[in-house]
Amino acid sequence: MVDVPGHGKVVVDIAYGGAFYAFVSAEKLGLDICSAKTRDLVDAASTVTEAVKAQFKINHPDSEDLAFLYGTILTDGKDAYTKEPTTNICVFADEQVDRSPTGSGVTARIALQYHKGLLELNQTRAFKSSTTGSVFTGKAVRELL
Repeated sequence: MVDVPGHGKVVVDIAYGGAFYAFVSAEKLGLDICSAKTRDLVDAASTVTEAVKAQFKINHPDSEDLAFLYGTILTDGKDAYTKEPTTNICVFADEQVDRSPTGSGVTARIALQYHKGLLELNQTRAFKSSTTGSVFTGKAVRELL
């Protein structure tokens, strides 16, 4: 739970896929990921990012240089597996918006969905950018050592 100014207490997931991101359904912030103005999505995501940074310490097991929240990814809330793409917007660094679904963000979202039991190993999932419509696919795989 994060106390997000203007929105109250909001459940936020934090996951890593090359960088740490906060994940929250845009709907929980009163926005529709597909029809809201980009500026409104950026403002909401930035508010979440600042709230998480103020209320939580991020740790990376191997590198202190990676122990920070890179940004917030607002989603359509459709985390359960389906063949249809799930839509998101990634707001990172200084309120920059990724044109794509974001490689490290998709990787983090796959890890999070797998951890929650919403995605099985080798199950391909599609992720769509709310700003450009571009689509990335990905899947959780078992690392062979």
